[in-house]
Amino acid sequence: MTVTETAAFVGADVPADQTEGRQLGRTVNYEHAVGIYGRPELEFITSHYNIGDEPGYLAYRALKPLKGRGKAMFDQAIAHGIDTVVDPPAELVALFAEADNVPDWVDWDQLHRGSVAYWRAGKLVVMTLAYAAIGAGFRTYGGSRPLVLSRRLIERDQVGRRLIETLRWAANASKPGGMQRNGDGFRMTMNVRWIHGAVRYHLSRDKSWNWQDWGLVVSNVDSIYTMGCLFCEAVIDALEKAGIKVTQQEKEDITALWRYIGHVMGIPEDINFTDWADLKRKSAIVKLLEHPADEGCRALMSSLTDYMCEEEIEGYEVIPAMIDKRLGVAQRKKLTYGLMRAWAGDEICDQLGVPDNKLRYLLPAARPFIAAYDRIGRRLPHDDEARALRAIEAFGVATTVHEGETEVADADDVVHGFTRFAERANEILRRKSA
Repeated sequence: MTVTETAAFVGADVPADQTEGRQLGRTVNYEHAVGIYGRPELEFITSHYNIGDEPGYLAYRALKPLKGRGKAMFDQAIAHGIDTVVDPPAELVALFAEADNVPDWVDWDQLHRGSVAYWRAGKLVVMTLAYAAIGAGFRTYGGSRPLVLSRRLIERDQVGRRLIETLRWAANASKPGGMQRNGDGFRMTMNVRWIHGAVRYHLSRDKSWNWQDWGLVVSNVDSIYTMGCLFCEAVIDALEKAGIKVTQQEKEDITALWRYIGHVMGIPEDINFTDWADLKRKSAIVKLLEHPADEGCRALMSSLTDYMCEEEIEGYEVIPAMIDKRLGVAQRKKLTYGLMRAWAGDEICDQLGVPDNKLRYLLPAARPFIAAYDRIGRRLPHDDEARALRAIEAFGVATTVHEGETEVADADDVVHGFTRFAERANEILRRKSA
């Protein structure tokens, strides 16, 4: 692995006196990590706590004064190309010059194989997204701050929408063909990038943002954690824990898919993960450096599990219907906690306040049967692509947008939430960690 020389560079609108990434409050175990991985690599990675998606942010900042016309220009560039936009600002041109440039390492056949491998396990993938990726993702202290401040995964009338929007994006980005230039996943990913720009613009100017503790809003390290550690590594690891065999080639293909999704999301080439081994290494470093979960993280975890167990989300059944309809709310929660313990592990669940119970042993007990089913299915004539497409089609929340809904969150609505829920959010952040 080549470690890029650390540059004396921080993201746009970062305070001139900003603390170095290795000295932020969110950064722990730094010298211990240096002893394992070496100082140059650690200095480089932690420098990206103060760097983010610069092209995306600068484009948002340039378009914001134009209000609705600015977003219309952005949408026009996504749908029809930057060349069709009349008098676009230079920052928007630069953004799409980057987004439209497919790196040399992209092999579309490999990305297609990665999509099929990612979804061929069907219902299990939906479960791992809920329990191993999204849920366990709240363990990240620094990266969860925008979620806590917006409260879009805490307020009861917001949780369902935020969950659906995240799942819709993840499914469409990872489905076969989703990240082609005119694909649904590409469009949604660019729109998520716009949202990130809006969130960064607002919170960078908000007195509640603790620069010395958290670093840049939506930093590159946060994006690596989301794209690589959660939606790629955590899902693969969870499928293997359930008994699904994921070959080394499938791991490389899935990693290549999420590497490209990360590229379109704005992760710079010099820090983006390059293959499965590099992802595992960066994941280990990021997890070692991250401050333990706090009350904000636990509030996110609690509100999400409560919502999933107490409410019905059309098109999103985490627990198979034949089981779910026989369970009451308390039983659903107990099963959810057990599966999270089995998939995410004790360290994460202890930090997030997830209760322990004997249902954690349900997954290990089912593993031999799932493994046998998977093994036999691979030996018999089968069509993994058809199976993957059926799984996505059955995942109704990913394919259906109801009247009045947006595919992904509305940036103005997200920013409004920071103001609307400011006092409630800061009350949580003022609590002492347990």
